[in-house]
Amino acid sequence: MGGGGGLPPPPARSGSMQSGLGMAPPPRMNTGGMPAQGRSNPPSAPRSAPPPIPGRAPSMSPPPGGGGFNGGLATQGGAALSIIYQGEKVSVTKDRFVIGRGKQSSDLTLKDPNVSRQHAMIEYQNGVYFMVDMGSTNGVEYNGQRIARKQIAEGDVFRICDHDLRFTYR
Repeated sequence: MGGGGGLPPPPARSGSMQSGLGMAPPPRMNTGGMPAQGRSNPPSAPRSAPPPIPGRAPSMSPPPGGGGFNGGLATQGGAALSIIYQGEKVSVTKDRFVIGRGKQSSDLTLKDPNVSRQHAMIEYQNGVYFMVDMGSTNGVEYNGQRIARKQIAEGDVFRICDHDLRFTYR
């Protein structure tokens, strides 16, 4: 070859290949019979973390084919939780669904000066829905008793000031 004193290069760490001048193959061989290139740089693709498995994290988009969207929330009995308020059915679509007087800070607005801006919330935790008072002045009542936090069952009616909220999974 051209120059260098006629000595073969030392066993390289830099990944260079030895030329085949009738010498035996170098001791670093991969399974394909080709000399391995640089041990110091492991292949990046096979050692990288696998991509996330689709469907594991709650999806914030509707499933293909449409229908059944509830913000990734699991439901009891296969149906979404809804609030019946003033004859209207309102779907609970978040893990933390806020009820209050504030139009911009609430998911369900109760037009009443006695209702706090953020009065209560429906919280979804470990597969269960809870009604939670958010430190309101006038509180949340269930069966005439003021509550701080209570699991929501089918048909439960909670009272916020003069407003009755009935809950259904149907």
